[in-house]
Amino acid sequence: MAALMRCGYRSATEFRFNEEQKEAIIRTAAYHRKDYSLAGIWFSRREHNDIHPSIATPFQRSSSVGLGFLGRLPLELLLDTLYLLDMYSLFKFRQINLRARQVVDSLSQYNKVVSHGLNLFCGLLRTRIAIEITLFDFFEALCTKECFLCGEFGGFISILAWKRCCHKCLQVSPETQVRTLASVRKHLHMTEAELGQLKSFKTLPGIYSMNETVHNSRITIVSLDQAILACRRKSPTTQQIRIGRAGQNRKFNFLASCALPYYDKLTGRVEHGISCAGCPLAIQKGIFGTWDVRLGQEARDKVYAQEGFLDHFRWCEQAQLLWRSSDEGKKQPPELTWDALNGGRFRRRE
Repeated sequence: MAALMRCGYRSATEFRFNEEQKEAIIRTAAYHRKDYSLAGIWFSRREHNDIHPSIATPFQRSSSVGLGFLGRLPLELLLDTLYLLDMYSLFKFRQINLRARQVVDSLSQYNKVVSHGLNLFCGLLRTRIAIEITLFDFFEALCTKECFLCGEFGGFISILAWKRCCHKCLQVSPETQVRTLASVRKHLHMTEAELGQLKSFKTLPGIYSMNETVHNSRITIVSLDQAILACRRKSPTTQQIRIGRAGQNRKFNFLASCALPYYDKLTGRVEHGISCAGCPLAIQKGIFGTWDVRLGQEARDKVYAQEGFLDHFRWCEQAQLLWRSSDEGKKQPPELTWDALNGGRFRRRE
């Protein structure tokens, strides 16, 4: 830690600021990693514009047709039932008639997941795994902030595990590893009965992972962790598990993931996660040097909730430099790196 303080990464004293400066500090010294969102299942804004009316827009007229026997239920009971319905069934129910659409649209939880989780919703429908996820599941995930593994800001959903996770845990944690169905069948010698226990779906064509790998084929993928549990009685060998977790297969983790913002039920605030603009500047200046490249990369790649970033800012000397050079948020800091200016390292897609 002393070395970090000497080299200009960690400030010698805590930087203090007032409540009114928080938003300006975040706007000036932090940025959203757009490339992280693009690494998983993602659809262009144009595609969303085409389908959004059919998913989220209510008709502005009254209904003359009811819901049959369902219409006899007390409205509160009907809404509670719909809240526990899987997303595919809810999607189909909403298409029955105008009254069904009005009832579904009256669910605040549905409106929130469609407004803030449209990429994920479309991904669930297109992979046909929406039948496994209820509106309750979706809304709870939307309202969860932390990675279920490390407790940091979780900007992703690992779909097969249906857990919030951060970018790092998505790539390296055993619980989020994804492999092809053919691979686990081969390496774990699974029977058809064991394979039948696994949640699976066919991948969607697109560009995935931090290497921007083009993936055009549709292959069936499963959770490696669930596969190992399903064949536990056969005690998979270390070699089998090692082969299944080889680093070159991490791209499959992204094919089974989607970025999802955090929705705060109390404040109504939505957070997509932010990274420090000062940390890549420290790398660019050579502050980390060769003595700890890994530490520099981890600092650059970390994603924070807003309050978490402000805690980091108090001790990040380069982020504080950006704040000062911006005349405390009145202008763009001249030292911003290319990553901070462009939201990461990916090529523009739309």
